Amino acid sequence: MHEWPLLIFTLLVQASVGLTLFTALSAYTLRTSAPSLRVALVISCIMGGVGLIASVTHLGYPLNAFNSLRHIASSWLSREIVFAGLYLAVLGLTTLIALITKRVMTLLVLLAGLIGLVDVFCMSNIYIHASVVTWMHINTYFMFYGSVLILGAVLAIQLLLPAFRHNNATPLVTLAVAAVVLAGVARLIEQPLWINFLSQARMSDSVTFPLQPLVAFDAQSGTRLAAWLIMTLGAVLFAWSLRKQLIGRGCALTGSVLLVIAEIMARYTFFSMS
Repeated sequence: MHEWPLLIFTLLVQASVGLTLFTALSAYTLRTSAPSLRVALVISCIMGGVGLIASVTHLGYPLNAFNSLRHIASSWLSREIVFAGLYLAVLGLTTLIALITKRVMTLLVLLAGLIGLVDVFCMSNIYIHASVVTWMHINTYFMFYGSVLILGAVLAIQLLLPAFRHNNATPLVTLAVAAVVLAGVARLIEQPLWINFLSQARMSDSVTFPLQPLVAFDAQSGTRLAAWLIMTLGAVLFAWSLRKQLIGRGCALTGSVLLVIAEIMARYTFFSMS
C-alpha cells in the first residue's frame, strides 16, 4: 500500500476538524476558557498542519501543489486545498488569540470547524469523482464524516473532560457517546447500499487501470471485518465507561484506542483498493 501519506493526511485533518467542533461546543457549554480547551486547539492545529505536510509529500514534486489552485472552478482537489488552507488559517488565528488572551472565542472556533466540514466534503468528492469504483459511492462520505465524529469524540473525552471537573460533564459525555454511536450505526445502515453498488459494478465488469479495485476489495475482506469488530468493541467500551458521572478512565482509554485502531484499519483498506 503506497498511499500512507494520504491515509495520514485524511485521518489527521478529519480528527482535527472533529476536535475543533467538540472544542467549540465545550467552550459554549462551559462559558469559560479552561486551559484544556486551549490545549485542544493547539493539538488540533498540530494535527491539521502535520496532515497537510503529509499530503504534500504525496506529490511527486511538492512545489507543483500551487499549480492545482488554478482549477478551483472545476477541480475538487483545488477546492480541497483552498478550504484546507482556510481551515488551518482560521484555526491558527483562533488558537493564537486564545494563547495570547487566555480566552477561547467560541464563534471563531465554531467557524473554523464549519470550514473544516466543508473541507472534508471537498476531500470526499475527490475520491467519489475518481476512477476507482470502490470509492465512487456515498460510502466515502460516511467513512470520512464518520471519522470526524469518532476521532473528534475520542479526542474530546481524553483532552477536554478535565475542563468539566468542577462542572457538569453530562453534555460532553452525552455528545461524545452519541457521536460514536451515530457514526457506527450510520455506516452499518449504509453498508448494504455500498455492497449492492459494488455487486452491480462486478456484473458490469467495471475495472480501473492499473488495478482492479473489486479484486482488492475481496482481498481486504478479513481486514474490513476485523475493523468492524474492533470498532464495535471500542464503541461499547467507550459508551460503557461514560455511563455514569464517575468516568471509568481505563475503560474509556481502552475504548478510545480501539476506535482509533479501527479507523486506521478502515482507512488502510480504503486506500488499498486504489
